[in-house]
Amino acid sequence: MPDGVVVLDNELRVLAWNHKAEDLWGLRSDEVRGKHFLNLDIGLPVLDLTQPMRACLADTNQQERVVNALNRRGKALAVRITCSRLFGNGKTGIAGVILTMKELTEATTAGS
Repeated sequence: MPDGVVVLDNELRVLAWNHKAEDLWGLRSDEVRGKHFLNLDIGLPVLDLTQPMRACLADTNQQERVVNALNRRGKALAVRITCSRLFGNGKTGIAGVILTMKELTEATTAGS
């Protein structure tokens, strides 16, 4: 998958972290699994994502934000973050949030 994907439980702890997320933020999956997402120091303004993530936990709609960040190499970039609900099995309801992170190019940003 070309985009970073992070799966969080309903307490916003990291359940899964793909290779693109590792490449963007410089932390391996085993370093972040079980950690609270808002406590990660990764160059992404995670506190700016609190409202969209909470909205996903309380609402059926996707939430999307474009944020400015620094990748693991210190390069400034714009990232489109899409928050989607993660549903549990059966009647367990909402199990968490899936964050998809797409690094935007100048051409992509101009079209947004």
